Amino acid sequence: MKGIILTTHGDLASGLYSTIKMIAGSFDNIRIVEFHDGDNIEQLDKNIEDAYKELNYSDIFVLSDLAGGTPFNRSVMTLADKENVQFVAGVNFAMLYQALSSEIEDNEEFLEDIITTSKQSIVTYKQEIETSSNQDGI
Repeated sequence: MKGIILTTHGDLASGLYSTIKMIAGSFDNIRIVEFHDGDNIEQLDKNIEDAYKELNYSDIFVLSDLAGGTPFNRSVMTLADKENVQFVAGVNFAMLYQALSSEIEDNEEFLEDIITTSKQSIVTYKQEIETSSNQDGI
């Protein structure tokens, strides 16, 4: 298993993980770091560093909501010097669940798997409305 730091704006991280727990139970390999309106950068950096230290895994992946957003940028700035950390933006439920539960050892395969799973979970529904050329009545 990989260690996962889930970092997002607002309550998205705790909301996503709450949903995961509702469906699949708790996981020990995750730490949540959220950036709320009014929070300062120094505390965010400290929270990211603390999450990293708490996860005792040989490989750690930081999943963020938005590439270029503060949680993503600060994670990169805080942990980029660690050789065992990789960063992914665009987290959704499927990506997070796959990352938490995956037993893929190879990091490149792991990344490909969670990104593919994430993309495949994005679907659209289009209702086909049947039109009839036969009109009864008038």
